[in-house]
Amino acid sequence: MIVDAHCHLWRRWPYSSEPPAAGATPDALLDEMAANGVSRALVVAAAIGGEDARTENPRNNDDVAEAVREHPAALGMFADVDSRWSASYHRPGAAPRLADEIARTGARGFTHYLGDADDGWFDTADGAEFFSTAESLGLLASVHAPPAWHAAIGGLAQQHPDLPLLLHHQGLATTDDEVDALIALAAHPNVAVKVSGFRYVSTTTPPYPDVRARLERVARAFGAERLAWGSDWPVSTQHHSYADTIAFAADALAFLDESELERVFGGTILSLYSWSS
Repeated sequence: MIVDAHCHLWRRWPYSSEPPAAGATPDALLDEMAANGVSRALVVAAAIGGEDARTENPRNNDDVAEAVREHPAALGMFADVDSRWSASYHRPGAAPRLADEIARTGARGFTHYLGDADDGWFDTADGAEFFSTAESLGLLASVHAPPAWHAAIGGLAQQHPDLPLLLHHQGLATTDDEVDALIALAAHPNVAVKVSGFRYVSTTTPPYPDVRARLERVARAFGAERLAWGSDWPVSTQHHSYADTIAFAADALAFLDESELERVFGGTILSLYSWSS
């Protein structure tokens, strides 16, 4: 079973670029999944948008939750809680907001997009309570953590060993030093990495050949059981097709055997996320 560990749905296209012809709707996603043999997908809610009201998605958690209720066998969700674009980012009261969003949406995981610089929030009482609450609720944390946060992610993993942490887009590591820091996180068994977002970690054009050597290092450090493929649909369609996202990952990980590839393309995320059906 192929499972997409990272995609999005938006009522309004949140970027200045032209939206995909079919939009960022549940039907469009389900069509792409069916065309590419993908059985399930985890939607990363993201309440983003520009200053223009026509691009805003303040109720993205609600929109994604509705899609999951309508398609429970195919879709799951990470609820967006206090991400960097929100007015509540790293403000007091984060833990109750997390608990409320999980109860309201029924999500079994949450996403938290961090800013580019480590502001020390993980070491505050509010930060500790936030992640302790996530751990006690049995959630999967899907974290957008730029390299400046990797050392803090290691501390977080150690402090909350029962909270699985799934890092977006190959940890956003683009240099050898950043990859070294990411690989150091493999020492923590509760840290996993999404094989997604090739364009974010490449200085080349599709099929992003400069990613391969770095990804092989990451894959050998974490093992297939802690890697999860994601398409980053529909953002990725600005650069290549949904099918390409599968092909790029399969090509870059061609050194893995069949059972290991099955883990990356579905087994890992199925073991981490508590699906409703």
